[in-house]
Amino acid sequence: MDIILTISLLASNRRESLERCLDSLKPLLVKIPSELIIVFTGTDEKVLEIAQKYTPQVITFEWCDDFSAARNIGLKAAQGEWFLYLDDDEWFDDVEEICQFFLSGEYKHYHSAHYIQRNYENWNGTKYSDFSAFRMVQRYPESRFQGQFMKN
Repeated sequence: MDIILTISLLASNRRESLERCLDSLKPLLVKIPSELIIVFTGTDEKVLEIAQKYTPQVITFEWCDDFSAARNIGLKAAQGEWFLYLDDDEWFDDVEEICQFFLSGEYKHYHSAHYIQRNYENWNGTKYSDFSAFRMVQRYPESRFQGQFMKN
């Protein structure tokens, strides 16, 4: 089976949202020929255990204040034609549009795509903002993330 989509997730020490995030990815993993790579940047062993329940592809990465370096670890391990990346404090309410993008073959006509990302300001989901996230790209051998996270 050829892998169409690699989903790469940065997981730190956020137990509360990690399973919610991972559960939201299940329809993609079931409907699309895909793989899940979790780049574990945290120190909480419970988070690591949760991650290992969802995929055998868990890569430990010592956090160095550099999101690009951490994302490149997932990108380097990726086998998919496309690459989607997210963090452990993000999740999808519905992935059907993303599934249709791949199932319809529409993805063959583009090099990148976006989806609406909802950022929640509270746990019960009553306060949020939406924006267009360009976090799905066709993967090329020379693809890399660049730019270091800067502390204030």
